[in-house]
Amino acid sequence: MSIFKGECVKQVENIKLTFSLSPGNAPSEKPLTLSLSSTLPITDVNIRLEGRDMFMGMIPVKMQQSDDTTYIGQFIYGSCSSGYMVWRGFVSFRLNGQDHTVIVDFLADDNG
Repeated sequence: MSIFKGECVKQVENIKLTFSLSPGNAPSEKPLTLSLSSTLPITDVNIRLEGRDMFMGMIPVKMQQSDDTTYIGQFIYGSCSSGYMVWRGFVSFRLNGQDHTVIVDFLADDNG
């Protein structure tokens, strides 16, 4: 699984999901905005973040639907003393009456 910087595209069945993170370097302890757009309408979008390699708790991301194919949410997470923290997003949604889940990873404090 690859770690995304700023934007990530995932294919699920016949749609593409595009995840955008702003700011793209994903700084710890600062407000972040996550945008999710899809090529077809999806519903019941839920996202939670967890540390990929260490337990940092579970952070729910409350997503607001802005149109049939776009959702936006904001969140903040804490910093990690190791200096290298990969966060994993579990994204669940419904497409044509079926439940789906995709996973996206991103690096916190990615200034390189």
